Amino acid sequence: MRRAVCLMICFAVAAGALSARPVQIGDGIPLDLKSIPISDWINAGEQAEIPWDLRLSDPHLRIDQRLEVSYVIHLSAKDLNRTGKAHELFFVSRISSPDGEWLDQPNIARYVVEQELPKGVQTQFFMRVCVQPGDYVLWLVLYDRQTGRHNVGRRRIRVPEFRGDPLPDIYRHMPLVEFPQIDESEQNGPGFLTSRLYLPVHNKHALEVELISTLSPPEQWTGRTRVLRSHNDNTIGAIIALSQLELAGGTLSITGLDLVRHQVIFEEPSIHGPNWQSLMEALKKAQSPELSAQALQGSKNNGAFFREFLSQRINSEGFDGSPIRVLIIVTSSQLFQRGSDLTPLQVEGDCHCRVYHLRFRLNMADVFDEIEKIIKPLHPRTFNLITPRDLRKAIAEIVADLEKL
Repeated sequence: MRRAVCLMICFAVAAGALSARPVQIGDGIPLDLKSIPISDWINAGEQAEIPWDLRLSDPHLRIDQRLEVSYVIHLSAKDLNRTGKAHELFFVSRISSPDGEWLDQPNIARYVVEQELPKGVQTQFFMRVCVQPGDYVLWLVLYDRQTGRHNVGRRRIRVPEFRGDPLPDIYRHMPLVEFPQIDESEQNGPGFLTSRLYLPVHNKHALEVELISTLSPPEQWTGRTRVLRSHNDNTIGAIIALSQLELAGGTLSITGLDLVRHQVIFEEPSIHGPNWQSLMEALKKAQSPELSAQALQGSKNNGAFFREFLSQRINSEGFDGSPIRVLIIVTSSQLFQRGSDLTPLQVEGDCHCRVYHLRFRLNMADVFDEIEKIIKPLHPRTFNLITPRDLRKAIAEIVADLEKL
C-alpha cells in the first residue's frame, strides 16, 4: 500500500543558500516492493551502501493532539555524486513491535535527483510518524533505483504514557501507528491523519456547537514568517482536534474568518471532521499578501467585522426547546490597527449561549489582545494556550463543562 509520508528537503551550503530544485518529489513509476528483495535486506540487518545519517527525535505532542516521532536522513552531495549525476531515491518506512510484528503497511516516498549536486551540499529528508504510547521499532529502507544501492536502518522508539493525562481515552479508536497524509503544496506542514480522536460529550440537552476561527494572521505579526507558521499550525491543529468532539445530541459546525478581507471563507455545517483540502485552501487565501483597495481602505474596521459576525450569531432568534448555542472561538493574540473600532459586542437580553475563547499566545509575555475586549460582554471562559498540553487540558475542561448542560 502506498501512502504519502511527510518529507522536507533542505540544503545547507557553507557559502550561502541553494535552491532545492535539483531534488523533486515525483510520482513517476511506483516502486513494486516485490521487485526488490526487501525482506532479505531487512533480515540481513542494518546496511549503508549509501553513506547516511539517520536520527530520531524524542516523541512530542502535536497541537492536533497526536503523538509524533520525526526522523531525519542526511545524505551528502559528495556521496551521491560519486555514483552518478541522477538518482531515484525511495524511502520505505515501516513500524514493528519489539518482537517483530508489523504494525502498519509500508509507506513509500520517492525523490528524484536530476543533476549533479554542488559540492558541499547536504540533503536533508524529514519524515514523521504518529504513534500511541508504547515501544516500537522503526525500519527504514533507502533504495536508489538508478544505482541499485540500498540502505537499511533500524531504530527503537519508546513513547511514554502521559502523566495525569486529562484525556486518557483519547486514542482508544486509533491505530497504534499512522503516517500523516500531506498537502502537496504544504510539504513542511504537520500532515493530516484519517483516524479520529475519541472525544465523546455526554451532554444532556441538545447543543449547537460552532467552532469559529480567525484564519487570517494577526496584524501585529505581518511579515514574521516563524510567527505566522505557528499561527497556522495552531489554528489548523486546534480545529482538527475540536472538530472531533462527538456530541450525544446536537450539531457541530466550523466557520473560518478572514478579518482582513471581511469575509467568511470557510464553512462546514454539521461535520464529523473538516474537509482537509478546503480548509487548507481557505487558510492559504487568508494568508495571501494580495489585498484589494477596498480591504486596505477598510483595515480599521477589521475588529468591527468580527464583532458584527458574532452579533449575528448571538442575537439570532431561537425558540423554546431549541439547542443551546455554544461558540468555541479559536484565535491568536490579536492587535488591530491604531484607531480601529473596538466597541464591545452588544448583547440583547440573554443570549442563551456558552462561549469559550481559546487564545494562542507566543509566550508568557504575549499578553496584549484586543479580541478579548470585543467579546467581553459574552463573559467567555478564556483559555490561554502556549503548548499542545495546554490545549489538551482546555478540551478536557470544555467537554466536562458541556456535559453539565
